Amino acid sequence: MRICMRENNGGDLKMDTPDWHKNMAELAAKQGGITAPTRGFYFVRHGETFYNDAQVIQPVMGSQLNANGKAQAEKAGPKLKDRAFDAYYASDQERAWMTAQIIASHCGRPVHPNPDLRERDWGRWAGRSNVDLQWAGSPERGETLEEFVIRTLRGINSALENGDVTVVAHGGTFAVLLAAIGHPLRRPEKYGARVLDNAAPMRVTPPEGDGEWKVEAL
Repeated sequence: MRICMRENNGGDLKMDTPDWHKNMAELAAKQGGITAPTRGFYFVRHGETFYNDAQVIQPVMGSQLNANGKAQAEKAGPKLKDRAFDAYYASDQERAWMTAQIIASHCGRPVHPNPDLRERDWGRWAGRSNVDLQWAGSPERGETLEEFVIRTLRGINSALENGDVTVVAHGGTFAVLLAAIGHPLRRPEKYGARVLDNAAPMRVTPPEGDGEWKVEAL
């Protein structure tokens, strides 16, 4: 399996992947990356919240879906209804847990909480603007980038140990996942937004032989 950071359509790799995401890739590689056996899985970021709409760093707990976020989750449900997987593994933070429950109402599969899939704990930075957020920083009473990467990989790998699954988590979780599989962060023609649109289901497929991971919107 080959892990590499590739240029996007011949563009500048630095534009596609900021330095902090390259650091994520290095940290993920030290942890072994995605180690759980998988034939592929689905990933969904939570629906929109008040904090997303206001472009504010979210607290650890207390951030729920707004009306638009609930509608986004309802729209995502049918996209996963006929897909082949056994269960959802979701961050236990309200916004992700609510998203998973709404999507699961369309599909009839169990939802299991996994605290290791939580968004990065931003400590005392919670409530600040997230515009130009310094991911490489170390927020007071929060997690360092390394702590976040280690925890997130543990959460993803533990979910994948359960077979064919859908992971419901956060934009930060998706950023770690991309770093671990050698994808640049900014690939709008694939992911929609800078990282990933709210409640946008993605299919993540492992490489065949010496190939590369694929990440595709449903």
